[in-house]
Amino acid sequence: MMSKKIKKYDIHSQLKLPFLETNQDFLNDIFRILELNFGLKRRSKQKLIDLGSGNGRVIIYSALTYGIKSVGIEINENLVKEAKSNVKSVKSKNSSDKKDIKQIQIVSGDFFQYSLVRYDYIYIFSLPTMHEFLQHVFHTARTGATIISHKYPLTQKFFTSLRLDYTLKHDVENPEISTYYYTKF
Repeated sequence: MMSKKIKKYDIHSQLKLPFLETNQDFLNDIFRILELNFGLKRRSKQKLIDLGSGNGRVIIYSALTYGIKSVGIEINENLVKEAKSNVKSVKSKNSSDKKDIKQIQIVSGDFFQYSLVRYDYIYIFSLPTMHEFLQHVFHTARTGATIISHKYPLTQKFFTSLRLDYTLKHDVENPEISTYYYTKF
């Protein structure tokens, strides 16, 4: 049985870092920039992690489009279930992509307790109010890792340097949104 302290922490974490879904239209551009400017290679041994992966949209896209190991870590059990359901749905629709679907891993847990040392690409869509708590998370990233912060620039330095600020433009319903690419030094 979960202690009250852990349950309170889980709820607090979810309030501080609510689920913000990356618009599907932006994923092509975000990953194209990774490919053109940050060495992302299709069907490589590279690995991506999505911190607070929500419904799994980013990791599903990454695995199916680029064929790389794509891990999502999510604390909200309802979103973990939704992500697993989305992966099952993709599996049934894309039987030819079974190898790529096996590249998807959904971890139920707290990314504050997770080491990032094995990942080449670290994706986060986080409100600026949460950035001050991320220092020790990014401290575990390996030198040279690319950190992708969608919509909000990182407000702390996190042992990183901004390499690219790319504005994504789409239709009238989707205003301009920037994605920030950092390199861990």
